[in-house]
Amino acid sequence: MWDRLFFGYTIFTGFALSGVIQAYIRSLGSHESTSSGKLGMDGQRSMQIFGVWLAAAFYWIMKRTQRKEKEKASIYGLQHGRLHLQVPTAMWMNMGYWKSPPASKTLSEACRDLLKVVLAEAGLSNDEGQTQRRRFLLDLGFGCGDQTIYLMSKEPIRACDKDWWDERERCATFDHYIGITKGESQARFASERVEEFKHNKGSTISLFCADASKPTSWNEGLKNSIRLARASSDERWVLALDTAYHFSPSRWPIIEHAYSELEANYMGFDLCLSPTATWTQKTMLRLLTALMGAPWANFSTPQEYRSKLEHVGYKSEAITITDISEHVFAPLALFLTEQDSRLKMVGLGIGRFGVAKTMFSWWGRTGVMRGVIVVAKK
Repeated sequence: MWDRLFFGYTIFTGFALSGVIQAYIRSLGSHESTSSGKLGMDGQRSMQIFGVWLAAAFYWIMKRTQRKEKEKASIYGLQHGRLHLQVPTAMWMNMGYWKSPPASKTLSEACRDLLKVVLAEAGLSNDEGQTQRRRFLLDLGFGCGDQTIYLMSKEPIRACDKDWWDERERCATFDHYIGITKGESQARFASERVEEFKHNKGSTISLFCADASKPTSWNEGLKNSIRLARASSDERWVLALDTAYHFSPSRWPIIEHAYSELEANYMGFDLCLSPTATWTQKTMLRLLTALMGAPWANFSTPQEYRSKLEHVGYKSEAITITDISEHVFAPLALFLTEQDSRLKMVGLGIGRFGVAKTMFSWWGRTGVMRGVIVVAKK
């Protein structure tokens, strides 16, 4: 808040100084100016404004100094807590599934559970009694590799994985895994993690740094890997876990590609507009989604989403859209609030995620945005 105020004051003083200079120049040639060089009426008003700004700026500096001293005194004996933070740490990042109270869950566990509930909706959580089929997964936005490890490994790879790992009879659901992410830093980080896994297990995992939303832009290495995996699999899936609403210009080119070229099923967690959203709420959402880097074209109601999937070619009876909003937005906002308090004890905080906390709280409170699990089977 203080930083925003200071930014506003800076703009304000720019206007004030500009007014003073302009008024002074006008006063030099004005008959109203005195021989002693006093300013005219415009200059006097500008000087008054400038004086108000100076007083406000001085007040801000004093209050900020007092706050800094208070914070320093309150955390002086706790800052060494930073020395106990464990690195490397889990790097899961999605909105999570918080069906149990946030206090009993870590972010990593909630992120893992969101993946699990998507797999369950797709019918992939239990292979018991089914004929073994060779499956290929194309993961659109694999983050830092945690979900890759969870999908493809039967056991934790690093010590930090044990903090969020759970026991399943069969952790490796897919025989072939290809992941795509647009972020270079995340691609490098995930590649290091997966190399540890591949070295020990010899699994068929490939990670690529590319734009998942534009299949026509993929290089030959990626295309060839997909061709080989597709040819040696009986069942193909495309996963977009909390990523598709970011795709530009929209999610539909890759979904169309999944259906027509890959002959794949589609699953993911996505965002939809509430059918009851007001014009004002939509206007606010349009601004927020722009700040999120998410094209407004990606936001439609669940029914519109279903219609577009049908237009792509998926049959209506093979499409499910399940609303899990109550287990996502409000609990996530609560977790972020509590995590911010915990981090501030050692002089840290959640930083820019504070804005996201406010947004998620609004979504949870009003229901203007819906979090949905989408499954469309070929």
